[in-house]
Amino acid sequence: MDSLDRKLLKVLQADTQRPMAQVAEEVGLSTPACYRRVRQLRAAGIIDREVAIVRPRDLGWPLTLLTMVTLEREGARTIEEMKRVLSAEPEVLEAWNVTGDHDLVVRIVARDMEGYDELVQRLFSADDRVRSFKTLVVIREIKPSSPVPVDEG
Repeated sequence: MDSLDRKLLKVLQADTQRPMAQVAEEVGLSTPACYRRVRQLRAAGIIDREVAIVRPRDLGWPLTLLTMVTLEREGARTIEEMKRVLSAEPEVLEAWNVTGDHDLVVRIVARDMEGYDELVQRLFSADDRVRSFKTLVVIREIKPSSPVPVDEG
């Protein structure tokens, strides 16, 4: 990856819907060269995917919660099992295996507290692999998903 690729990544993280001619002009490339580099970045997996970022509240999910889960045993098999369980739940937007006092951190959306309670009862309370969990309710989003910093040097 060279400095032009890095400039491209910076611009594309801000808005992938911009016309490629505008992107090319901003980074100092011809439009065909810009298309070629973007294809190469996708093929190399550097651009993992391109998605529309939707505000959950606008789709009827006003609550965002962060749940920290402590497992009975943190083994590779248990983590893989929990990965499958959490990946199957549409209300689970993100999940991370972490270090420290907890084993997992899970970002959840809910329509209301009853919906949240039903979900965590099913996912965590009724699961023998889970020792404990605690949840933080997000009051407001301060900094939404942000671009990855790109060093252009």
